[in-house]
Amino acid sequence: MNQRNKFTAAPRNVMGKAAFLATVLCACVAANSQTAMRPFSADQVKVMGKKTTTGKVYSDGKAVRIEAPDARGQASITILRPDQKAVWVLTPASKTYLDMGGLGAASMDLAKSAEAAKVDRQSLGSEQVGAYHCDKYRVQATIEGKAYTSLEWDAKELDGFPVKQADEKGSWSKEYQNVKLGPQDASLFEVPGDYKKIDLGGLFSKK
Repeated sequence: MNQRNKFTAAPRNVMGKAAFLATVLCACVAANSQTAMRPFSADQVKVMGKKTTTGKVYSDGKAVRIEAPDARGQASITILRPDQKAVWVLTPASKTYLDMGGLGAASMDLAKSAEAAKVDRQSLGSEQVGAYHCDKYRVQATIEGKAYTSLEWDAKELDGFPVKQADEKGSWSKEYQNVKLGPQDASLFEVPGDYKKIDLGGLFSKK
């Protein structure tokens, strides 16, 4: 792929990633409102429609780092930083990164507004998810007048940590495996100093 095509394809890949992130942020409302996100690392299995993607996720309790292939199968890293209202998308192969700008700020604003969401949880009994014995819930979170409903599985072995979330209609799901609770290296949530920022002509500029 030549340089022009690479940069042209980047917005499409990032827009798709942004749409999924917004969906997952809404789904995570229930877990985050019940208890503060705990520092952890885990393998992640993400399903969108018929596509399944595996990767790795890290959190320090606020910031999140997701390592997973992009739409072209290329290694990609997404860092979400609520404290800076920022989302960065890194490409290790070229040591470059995109600053999502306004899209990132909007996603972080959504996450912030979720903290005040009204959440209703309906118990659906117990269910096994991989290695974990879980309490299953139907969760409805109301954010700024709009209701989001999802299913959630909280692992008893991890003191209620949500190891799976999914859409009731099966359009998406996110599952954590091999969860390890505990502090994470702060450098995981920063852009490395030797990465070069890709200029897309202000496409993702904050307004």
